[in-house]
Amino acid sequence: MGLCSSKRRHTAELTGDEIEAIRDVWIRAKNNNVGKKILQTLIEKRPKFAEYFGIQSESLDIKALNQSKEFHLQAHRIQNFLDTAVGSLGFCPISSVYDMAHRIGQIHFYRGVNFGADNWLVFKRVAVDQVTLGFSDTISDPMENGMVKKDEHIPDFYSDENCLARLGWNKLMTVIVREMKRGFLEEAMRNCKEEDNNVLFNG
Repeated sequence: MGLCSSKRRHTAELTGDEIEAIRDVWIRAKNNNVGKKILQTLIEKRPKFAEYFGIQSESLDIKALNQSKEFHLQAHRIQNFLDTAVGSLGFCPISSVYDMAHRIGQIHFYRGVNFGADNWLVFKRVAVDQVTLGFSDTISDPMENGMVKKDEHIPDFYSDENCLARLGWNKLMTVIVREMKRGFLEEAMRNCKEEDNNVLFNG
């Protein structure tokens, strides 16, 4: 199935201005190692995320994470998925992004990754925050290979430009998370039915 092949329709379509704002912010974010920032922040807020992503480290501080190959791999996957999603906006139907998210949810089921409702919300909020922060609240420390180093500046979340970007990213991540959850739950239900059928015919 190609990226643009889905015909499923969804509500809350992004406007042209929102798509443009999403792209503009994303260019800055991806050049500032946003995948690492998202994953690092997730682990800081909920250390359990390290386990979800298969990151085995004696410590979860910045330096220890930076030495973890799995951390870099998972951060790359997060950033690559978002880059693909943003790159398709305006060129493919928005439903193609949802199809990708749905597939990731299915993969999560088979890998035994079940975030739980509260952790899905944390993931969405962290992704929106880190992508739309730009360069106003963090700087990249070359010694930390792109990891987050806190600055004293407070980001202007409420500038006109950033408000539009945050609105667009919030809408995008809301439907992405929804489709990831849906993919996970549908696969779980399908497997439950298969197990029930096996018991029925083999019991």
